[in-house]
Amino acid sequence: MYALCDVNSMYASCEKVFDPSIRNKPVVVLTNNDGCICAACHIAKRAGIDKKFVPYFQVKPELEKAGAVIKSSNYELYADLSQRMMETCTRFAPYSHIYSIDECFLYYGKGAYQPPEGWFEHARSIRRSVWKEVRLPIGVGMGLTPTLAKAANHAAKRLDGFRGVAVIETEQDRKSILRQMAVSDVWGIGRRITKRLNDIGIHTALDLANARADSMRGPAGKTVKFSH
Repeated sequence: MYALCDVNSMYASCEKVFDPSIRNKPVVVLTNNDGCICAACHIAKRAGIDKKFVPYFQVKPELEKAGAVIKSSNYELYADLSQRMMETCTRFAPYSHIYSIDECFLYYGKGAYQPPEGWFEHARSIRRSVWKEVRLPIGVGMGLTPTLAKAANHAAKRLDGFRGVAVIETEQDRKSILRQMAVSDVWGIGRRITKRLNDIGIHTALDLANARADSMRGPAGKTVKFSH
């Protein structure tokens, strides 16, 4: 089993750890030299402020109207909190891999090991521990492969009813979650590939999982190449 632990809106969440007085406010973080928006917390996103990499000057009036708190990037702070989050997460599994500043994979080995409390409660324990020790909100997704763990993490953070934790342990779990994911939500699939897949009738992650390789071949039997 694999787990993917991923911080919600990392930079904005870190700013709220540093300044708890803004925890319940919409927070937006800007890139170097305050040029563009690079992160927005969930409160800001709910208010419609989810304009990643849009120049700040273009949306400044909109942000002021929404009462958003604007922060300049503080990479020292983000690196420090990232390290603390990783140290907490890696206590829960024998193997770990730090994937990015806000993501780490945990791996539990090839054996039949299962935590006594079950995988779902185990994932909840990871999430609670990171919140208690670091005050960062994370999503925890678990699956039998890294890709399924990534899909479960997507469900944990973005699909209704999961509230930060999702586990793909059975075939029913897999189909239920993949059916609710757009193919563009699959790890590594960008806009160009999404358009090409949509053109041949593949719209959800489950459509992609069920597709045969020969259904994605172009004229004369040549496989369509999806360049990034």
